[in-house]
Amino acid sequence: MSESFYHRTGPTTFTPTPATESPWDQSLQHGGPPSALLLGEIERTLHGHSRITAAQIDFHGAIPRTTGEVTVRTLRPGRRIRLDAATLTIGGRVVAEARCWSMATSTGADKRVEHRATPLPAIPDPVPEPAFPGFPQPWHYPDATDWRPVTGSSGQPGPAAVWTRVKIPVVADEAITPLQRLAVVADSANGLSSELPLDEFLYVPTALHLNLHRHPHSEWTLLDARTSLSGDGIGTTQADLYDPSGTLGTANQPLLVQPRVPDTARKSRT
Repeated sequence: MSESFYHRTGPTTFTPTPATESPWDQSLQHGGPPSALLLGEIERTLHGHSRITAAQIDFHGAIPRTTGEVTVRTLRPGRRIRLDAATLTIGGRVVAEARCWSMATSTGADKRVEHRATPLPAIPDPVPEPAFPGFPQPWHYPDATDWRPVTGSSGQPGPAAVWTRVKIPVVADEAITPLQRLAVVADSANGLSSELPLDEFLYVPTALHLNLHRHPHSEWTLLDARTSLSGDGIGTTQADLYDPSGTLGTANQPLLVQPRVPDTARKSRT
């Protein structure tokens, strides 16, 4: 298992490790690690004075597993509310961009409200089966994360609830933040709750939207995910997010859903 998802090779440049591998193509990156990388770099600019409450990470295409540069800029400065953006550029092309609203916390608004009607499920014991059956082996992203299914699984269609945690830092020798832990795994919600066989259909999320009133207080996060399909190749995944002490917010992904092209047909087009 890799010791981190990235190595910092300069003030703004990062080299991905095998832990960032996409299940569809091991020369590409899974969406979770670059999302966490971008959010972490924005957090560094906040200096702990406010908290990211809404993040939209847009994937501009396939993300190569090669060295990239992260650039952060403030779009709307403010003492209580601000908007920042971070871009990941590889080979001269912007491959991912995050836009984050952050808000200043207050000691005067001390009422906490939870709307979950039932207690959270316990974190199950480890299971010997792979978290994502049917994907190529070895695939290093699952080795860097711990997945404990509560209901459903990526091996069967339908909604799924899974406790998960990240076992390595995003950047080597740098502490992983609670938000980064969440971002690494949140992009997997569509794979966990797929409604069609993953070996027959492609699920392509074009973005990850996070709306959070709180960041995790634990290394464990519960993804309670479900996917809806329109019947004409478009879908959405919604996931309620929790840590062991309660609700965190939601994650949403727009999806392009298409039958996989057989290898023979793909080769005939190249």
